Amino acid sequence: RVRQKEMDLTKEKIKKIVDAGTNVIFTTKGIDDFAMKYLVEAGILGVRRVDRKDIKRIAKCTGAQLILTMATMEGDEGFEASALGKADEVSEQRVGDNDFIF
Repeated sequence: RVRQKEMDLTKEKIKKIVDAGTNVIFTTKGIDDFAMKYLVEAGILGVRRVDRKDIKRIAKCTGAQLILTMATMEGDEGFEASALGKADEVSEQRVGDNDFIF
């Protein structure tokens, strides 16, 4: 029961992110397996464990805002589309033995 409630909460959070028009998410931390499942179902590329300097550079280049929490001042959770950045293309490519996101 507890795990189902966690899954429902995760799905609600991801729905808010999807509804804002997101198609790529970068995070310095990991992404839960259920969260990744919901992201994939929504067609969103989730990139985890990105270096903090790289995230700041991506935000600056795309006009995005770094989001630390989805909590609002009212105590709810929300996601504003105004925090999203814009890029013409995001792709994953193999260079040597490593995969990179461009």
